[in-house]
Amino acid sequence: MKTGELVKQIRTEKGIKAKVVYDGLLSRSMYYKYESGLVETTADTFLYILNRLNIEADEFLRMFSVMDKCNNEYINYRDDLNNAYRLENLIEIKALEKKISKEYQESGLVRFYNLMLIATAMRKKLGKTAESVLNERKEILHYLMRSTKWGHYEYGLFIDAVFMFDSSSIEKVFQNHDWNDSHEGEDMKLDNLRVKALCQSILVFMKSNKTDQVNYYYTLLDKIKVSSNNIYALGNKNFFEGLKTINNGDYEQGLKTISEIFSLYQELGLDDLYKEHVAILQELLSVQLQKSKSRKRRKA
Repeated sequence: MKTGELVKQIRTEKGIKAKVVYDGLLSRSMYYKYESGLVETTADTFLYILNRLNIEADEFLRMFSVMDKCNNEYINYRDDLNNAYRLENLIEIKALEKKISKEYQESGLVRFYNLMLIATAMRKKLGKTAESVLNERKEILHYLMRSTKWGHYEYGLFIDAVFMFDSSSIEKVFQNHDWNDSHEGEDMKLDNLRVKALCQSILVFMKSNKTDQVNYYYTLLDKIKVSSNNIYALGNKNFFEGLKTINNGDYEQGLKTISEIFSLYQELGLDDLYKEHVAILQELLSVQLQKSKSRKRRKA
């Protein structure tokens, strides 16, 4: 964790606007880089920032030490939770939900609270009674809609929670979202997250048969420029171009495009991306088959 990332968390939790903290100290582009963890600032500027946050230096250092430890624990819990959901391991999800809830009670950190909501929604989704996740969805949406400019955490949260969103929820959360990024290509992780968030959204719209939204989000995806050596983002973009071709009815060309991408994944050893995209392809083809059967029944 970088100092700017903790500064952003303190600032947002206190409800202090960026202008109040950085006016006369850092430009908008520079404080964006600072809070994203891309750059550090000078010692005197840092002390001014702490003063405007009403945080003493020793208090910040203590918080930073705790946060660094909590950040590692958060990453581990998040990875374990997503893996358990992929494997539909309800027992593991229930155990993780309890641990994350305890971690939130001890730390009071918002990221653990949001992760707890996701764990609860996963448990409900996989449970025998398929309980409603409306409350969890509303809280996550409320958090995400507080800001139109997202960083690593917000995009990651959206991606983790997308399983509980329907098409109208996604339209709502991105209604006033700012997709423009003057630092495009400088932060590979952020580019990857933005691309994946758009791809996940497109998939939801495809399954919901929302043609206009599919086309609009593909336009947004095309506008995101990524580095030529960013294989992850380029792979996602190219794979979803193949899905677009399939969704438009040209199965032969779409599958040919995707087959070439899969061969590249295997050549480069991108096993996780390969498995993820195979699962998406199978799911989309299954949805397309069901739609085709429904159309035939209606005609009959």
